[in-house]
Amino acid sequence: MSVLLLDVGNSRVKWRLTTLSGERHYGDCDATDIALQTWVEQPQRVMVSSVREQADLHTQLELIFGQRLQWLKEPVPSSPLFKHCYPEPSRLGVDRWLAMLGGRVQQSGDLLIVDAGTALTIDLFSGDNQHQGGYIVPGLRMAQNALFTGTDRVRPYQDEQNEQEIAPGKNTLNCVAAGVLRQNLALVQSLLDEYPEHQPLITGGDGQLLAGRLGLSYSPDLIFDGMDSLCAGSSIV
Repeated sequence: MSVLLLDVGNSRVKWRLTTLSGERHYGDCDATDIALQTWVEQPQRVMVSSVREQADLHTQLELIFGQRLQWLKEPVPSSPLFKHCYPEPSRLGVDRWLAMLGGRVQQSGDLLIVDAGTALTIDLFSGDNQHQGGYIVPGLRMAQNALFTGTDRVRPYQDEQNEQEIAPGKNTLNCVAAGVLRQNLALVQSLLDEYPEHQPLITGGDGQLLAGRLGLSYSPDLIFDGMDSLCAGSSIV
């Protein structure tokens, strides 16, 4: 079965197409450009995950794909493959849920799932599929923007470039960038130290940067793997 997976985030739509022959093709675009995308072959099934309401996009995709479309906006409340810790499971972000499902596809045992996107989310997931809770803090760009928009004197100048270093900055932009990068790294490292039995899996747009700084591998496909496990006939759906 050819399957198209779309991960609709806060800023971009990322997609993965698995063809009938098993080849995987990747891309990303703005939500407004989704109708302009072309696929190497027409998918037999389309699954979309969205972290927020996207009524226009939902309508547009229904027009394109019809009954082949399945839209995921929240986790399934009950399943042996995922045991919720939230009293109201629908309040858990669907992206966090899928990343944990994808982590289980990749690894058995206790997991520490780090998704470094617009927000930095970290979730603990036990070997018996129990969500043990997590953390949400601003991601790198959101934290920088909070400082630039919330203060008068802390602002970037046009001749400054973000060097993505952790050394003390020599201009305002790099002071902020290094500071928020160290904050994100310190939070992840503190949890790695506190939960050494949990295998870390890092994903998200800034995940490669964090993983490299921490000497860990990068797992870009966690959310896609979680979605794919549902398309493959999992009992969750």
